[in-house]
Amino acid sequence: WYPEVWAIVLAFCTIYFYLVGPFRERHNLAPRMEWKETFYFLGAMFVMFVSEGTPIHHVSEKFLFSVHMTQHVLLTMVMAPLFIRGLPDWLISYFLRYGWIRKTLKFITHPVIALIAFNAVNAAWHLPYFYQAVLLHHWIHIAQHVILVFTALMMWWPILSPSSELPALPYGAQTLYIFLLLLLQLPVFAPIIFSESLFYEFYVEAPSMWGLEPLPDQQLAGAVMQLGGMTVMAYFMGRAFFRWARQESAPRYRSSETA
Repeated sequence: WYPEVWAIVLAFCTIYFYLVGPFRERHNLAPRMEWKETFYFLGAMFVMFVSEGTPIHHVSEKFLFSVHMTQHVLLTMVMAPLFIRGLPDWLISYFLRYGWIRKTLKFITHPVIALIAFNAVNAAWHLPYFYQAVLLHHWIHIAQHVILVFTALMMWWPILSPSSELPALPYGAQTLYIFLLLLLQLPVFAPIIFSESLFYEFYVEAPSMWGLEPLPDQQLAGAVMQLGGMTVMAYFMGRAFFRWARQESAPRYRSSETA
């Protein structure tokens, strides 16, 4: 168990409730706090607590590759989108008044930049040299997760942005964007699933847990990456596609009625 993570989660919650409560009222930013957004934010904090503050983190760091990949799926595919959905538009607009913040966010959330950054970082962390360093040094493991979450937030912004000033992509563009995301992730998890040799020496010497040998554990880790990421992404791609289809068909339907 990691009490320091509990303290970080509590700090995030304290800051959030200050911003959507007293800070909002003082600056007259919105008439009320939306509980739906608060629910999403608390969901993100709960996922972070489960992933980082419970024995899951210890098991991932010392024993099982598959549990480590479960952490990554939780952080990048569950926590990150929930966090974005928990941000009120008026709060984002307030901070976008500062030119350097607006320019920075506009750059890092550009679809091309976000797409490249997320996939490049995800692939780089799974290279043997960097991944071994993560397992041998706890502080590097923490840095890895912080960087993964940051690039995941970049990646999710063009899909889920709540901001009217830095909006999400149109649904048609979202469909293509998510398809490219899925395509670019294939070179990361496919070798892990289908390889007959171990990528990381650390797991060869790690104590066995639950009777799971290193190679099946590695293959399971790749499957977790594939199924976890693809399930979430497939949902959002389907959502974007059908909303796009409805938008495209609606004008033609009205035109035919008028005729």
